[in-house]
Amino acid sequence: MNALTAAEMRAADMRTVDDVGIPESILMESAGRAVADLARDFVDDLEGDPIRIAIVAGPGNNGGDALVAARHLMQLGFEPDVYMAAKASDCNELCRVQLDIMEGLGASISYLRDQSPEFFRSGLRAAALIVDGLLGTGASGPLREPYKSWVNEINIAGREVIAVDAPTGVDPSSGGVPGPAVTATATVTMAAPKVGLLLYPAASYVGELWVANIGIPPSVLAESGGRYHVMTKEQFFYWLPHRSPQADKRTAGDVVIIGGSANFVGAPVMAAQGALRAGAGYVTIACPSSAAAAISYHTLEPVLAPWPATDDAQTVVNALLETTRHAGAVVIGPGLGRDEFTQTIVRSYLAATARPLVVDADALFALSGHTDIIKDKKAVLTPHAGEFARLLGEHADAAIANRMKAADEFATSLDATLLLKGPRSIIATKEASYVNLTGNSLLATAGSGDVLSGMTGAMLAAGCSSRQAAAIAAFWHGVTSDYLASLEKHSITASDIPAALQDALKWLDEREEDDDGYLTRVV
Repeated sequence: MNALTAAEMRAADMRTVDDVGIPESILMESAGRAVADLARDFVDDLEGDPIRIAIVAGPGNNGGDALVAARHLMQLGFEPDVYMAAKASDCNELCRVQLDIMEGLGASISYLRDQSPEFFRSGLRAAALIVDGLLGTGASGPLREPYKSWVNEINIAGREVIAVDAPTGVDPSSGGVPGPAVTATATVTMAAPKVGLLLYPAASYVGELWVANIGIPPSVLAESGGRYHVMTKEQFFYWLPHRSPQADKRTAGDVVIIGGSANFVGAPVMAAQGALRAGAGYVTIACPSSAAAAISYHTLEPVLAPWPATDDAQTVVNALLETTRHAGAVVIGPGLGRDEFTQTIVRSYLAATARPLVVDADALFALSGHTDIIKDKKAVLTPHAGEFARLLGEHADAAIANRMKAADEFATSLDATLLLKGPRSIIATKEASYVNLTGNSLLATAGSGDVLSGMTGAMLAAGCSSRQAAAIAAFWHGVTSDYLASLEKHSITASDIPAALQDALKWLDEREEDDDGYLTRVV
């Protein structure tokens, strides 16, 4: 599924109007109807006559969409109270047309600049539902008065809120929230998800995210955007590799895990389990001799390959190059430790190897200040936010300002794949970026990232591109936690994840999607 920035969405709108020939008024009608349909679902079970719905409308297209929604709700028997942020003379043409229609229908319309805060407050609290149509995806920067006060009144009204296209106050492109913003129960966004609505902190304000098919052709959406995507169930199953009937244990996927140390035994074991349960046929753990006995105690299926006990880093690197000579993928980093000798080994190995790589944990620490080592290799880097900030060094603030932009630029500069972990993980490459919407707080447990790195290695070893491997692993890893959450698990350990991978696939395949061809629930 394509995801667009606000600028890309405007381009798609213009192409639809200018090249395809669909008038803006038709698009607005479809948008408003979609908002009304979802609003009806929210209030259908409520008792009372009439059921009042507060429509808070701005002076632009977003306000016009909200007014169309008000008209449809009126026709469905609900009683909308319209609160306008501007007089008709200050609205754009499309919004003004819709306002004229509502006046002609005798709707209840109030102009907020002429009313007291108490009037607005009491109206919101008398409503069963609020529709936020103040500002849409064209707005940017922190809100100014009186919008700040209006947003505050919406938030303290204690009612469910449906946002039109984007909650007022969030940045629909970056995911930033530079000031006060509407906290929505649900958001109906038009034609395609906006990238920023998928990312935190904005995602905290979006609620359920629904995409309305308003008539913009898919080809126009693809040509207007094309870089950003939402990883979907359909895409996941299409990319998920399947074993050949002639497969043997090595052709099914030969993964080597370079990891472990005397103090960190579990990390390479978790990575190995992730790789094996995700489909790798042969997994080797290459570890320091000092950790071999402890790691061996916790493993059955993986082969152990201790590296030489020597003070000569190059001897160790040569041994690792030999161990990984035929590997379909190498996962390096889990539990290695950060002493200078180990870090030297990691950097030297990464510079010398030509095998597909998953660079995780302590190997990422070794790359800090040395990212040129990985440039142009078939590699997936899997940092969490702190590790990513360390990789960016003096440019770390860029990731705080715009996580997606920073991920794109980093991946492009190295021509590598970045799997930026966290709520709503990002998979960024030079050509395209994906947002993963699966997963939940059950994954906040030690070792879950190691499982993910092993799964990514299994996908690489099965022949996936680095982009596919990262996207498949992140989606599957998250889906598994969603499956475990459906079993009402309060918490899990990392070892629960690989054990549940196969059951999660079946659960995902059988799960019904909220999609009627007109309104699609994305998250």
